[in-house]
Amino acid sequence: MNLRTQYILESFTELKKRMLEHAPFDVEPLAEEEADFLQKWQELLKEAESLSADYLFNAQELLARLIRCYPNLTTLIRRELLWFVGGECLHFLGDEELDLYQNFEEIAYEYEQNGKDYDIANLITTLREKSQTSGSTTH
Repeated sequence: MNLRTQYILESFTELKKRMLEHAPFDVEPLAEEEADFLQKWQELLKEAESLSADYLFNAQELLARLIRCYPNLTTLIRRELLWFVGGECLHFLGDEELDLYQNFEEIAYEYEQNGKDYDIANLITTLREKSQTSGSTTH
């Protein structure tokens, strides 16, 4: 499993754990709609682990459904997860975020071409900090 797929899988796993701490997923028994949603979420995790060809498409659908149906939970989503799954999810990112993740892609590509290891979370954090620092000096 490549670094990006591993990161996506870990992000979805963490997001599911966090969702279970909030309404409407923190009650027993779950309503049918929420039970179905969590079942699809579990299927997505299995698809990602087995590197299914269409796991990213299903990830896009689930994240978009989460945002549409459970807007109170959108703050739980790592913003880069929207970038990594792409598709409709890109519409939920602002221009500055799109620039940041494009910059991430360029740096990650350079690292990969040069055989350098990198940590996705650390690289994104560093880029965010640089972006905030440079953004604050122009105001």
